[in-house]
Amino acid sequence: IAEVIRAKQGLKRRAARHRAAELLRAVQLRDPELVYSQYTYELSGGMLQRVLIAAAIAAEPRILIADEATTALDVTVQAEILDLLAELRERTGLALVVVSHDLAVVAQLCDEVLVMREGHVVEQGPTREVLHNPRHEYTRLLIAEHDQYGLEKFLAPQEAS
Repeated sequence: IAEVIRAKQGLKRRAARHRAAELLRAVQLRDPELVYSQYTYELSGGMLQRVLIAAAIAAEPRILIADEATTALDVTVQAEILDLLAELRERTGLALVVVSHDLAVVAQLCDEVLVMREGHVVEQGPTREVLHNPRHEYTRLLIAEHDQYGLEKFLAPQEAS
């Protein structure tokens, strides 16, 4: 993280380390100074994912591409990472492009969805519209296959506030 900061922002070593610790805190890691000094093999999968997110936002991008950002994480850690990405998007105005095969992730994080098959767009539109009323057979197939994994809780009609 500090290397990214030094390269992209031109900060000196101490300032970069301080900024890296701030970023580790921003991605909700406890004891960021300790995490900063640890080797990657000493960190859990969820911690590593948070460190990668901190490195990704270190150069203050306007767009972050999260390609299968929660794959291989257990359900609890996956939920924490999704909440973190949503919170970063809200707090910083970061545009988030999510690449995922997991429609529950798409339903939870995305305003718009683009469904691709064999490199071609087969359907696109507002997430709720595409997932509630899929027009393309491939989209219907994806939804049918994912229903057993809890997609329905993200597709349930939202209560009016």
